[in-house]
Amino acid sequence: MERLEGMIKDRTAVIGVIGLGYVGLPLATIFAKKGFTVIGADIKADVVDKINRGESPINEPGLGELLSDVVGQKRLSATTDGAKAVRAADILFLVVQTPITKDKEPDLSNFKAAWTTVAENLSPGKLLVSESTIPPGTMKDIVAPILEKSRLSAGRDFHLAYSPERAIPTRTLIEMQENGRVVGGFTDTGAELAALAYSQITSGAITKVDIETAEMVKVIENAYRDVNIAFANEIALLCEKRGVDSSQVIGLANKHPRVNIHSPGPGVGGHCIPKDPHFLLHSARECGIELKLISTARQINESMPEHILRLIKKSLIDSNKDLRTAKVSIMGIAYKGNTDDSRNSPAEPIVRGLMAEKFNVISHDPYVSQDFGGAFSNDINYVLEDSDCVVFVADHDYYRDMDLQKFKGTINQTCVVVDSRRLFDPHSFDGEMIKYVGLGR
Repeated sequence: MERLEGMIKDRTAVIGVIGLGYVGLPLATIFAKKGFTVIGADIKADVVDKINRGESPINEPGLGELLSDVVGQKRLSATTDGAKAVRAADILFLVVQTPITKDKEPDLSNFKAAWTTVAENLSPGKLLVSESTIPPGTMKDIVAPILEKSRLSAGRDFHLAYSPERAIPTRTLIEMQENGRVVGGFTDTGAELAALAYSQITSGAITKVDIETAEMVKVIENAYRDVNIAFANEIALLCEKRGVDSSQVIGLANKHPRVNIHSPGPGVGGHCIPKDPHFLLHSARECGIELKLISTARQINESMPEHILRLIKKSLIDSNKDLRTAKVSIMGIAYKGNTDDSRNSPAEPIVRGLMAEKFNVISHDPYVSQDFGGAFSNDINYVLEDSDCVVFVADHDYYRDMDLQKFKGTINQTCVVVDSRRLFDPHSFDGEMIKYVGLGR
């Protein structure tokens, strides 16, 4: 322990990061910024090539400039050879995706494969830390046995810890350096060393716990958000039926000092919230219990894209539009505002649902260069021109701040605007032939 502790404090420890995505790359870059030598590994050759040129493969404010600096200073390099990164590192962070299957069960295949690579190249004295979101118990029941196939013992020959990331796209660099961390150790020594490592990059408080507690913390944080959003979505659906503005209702309710209702929307996307509650549900089934509230919240949030589809069709019919020829413009492919991350975006079932019914669909996003079907363009004027229905799915500031007069002049004069994120003041469309339909209104 003393050797590794000294290397962390004087920043001579080599940091390895397996998985250079939306969490792993910022983590690697920040450690390099703090003076550590960092080697990152990713299976995608194009991602590795970009990083080694000092170019960020993801859209994250400030990351491109910082990455260019640390690569130029030879503090950070990337490789497709995960074994090389394992062998070189004194401290290894594993940050690979842990999706769910079509049956909503945890898919840990890539996670296990990554740890197998670690085991095959493991030498004594290393600190191994996982940041991947996993069902509680995974580090002890799955990861430790994989690593001990190396004939090295967890807690004696190497140290093992778990610490869930707490950062969101568009604020990742800030939050990684300011937010508190929960660090779980396979042993007390593992927790101490991991906490010391994280203290080099964040000013936030670090809390040391056992490893399964840290795993549980991550999944309940995201399950809480999922349940809160589901509550907001149910309130929005009720307000629609009652003719009450849910945005105003929620805003007023949140003035109560003990109320904090999230915002309703077209569905919950991203890599974490749509899947992490299923890790809790999986864990509960293993224990023979049923988490009814969390299960119901998932069902509500997964149903919201279908509700948006119903709003689109009803609004077009109410406006006497021909569903076979109406041009429907989808604004925002990313799952949330100001990011290029489209994983589990509610735009996907919305676009695919419209395509299945033979709608004339075209999509736009200022940050994304892909689509889920139909036509796509980054040229907003082309997408909006003569549109019969504009559906705002992502809450990009690019949309929120656009010139409404120019917008109204580009779309069809009798266009339907379906605002699933409540980006605009409904009264902005008063006196217009344009029909404004806001979620929860």
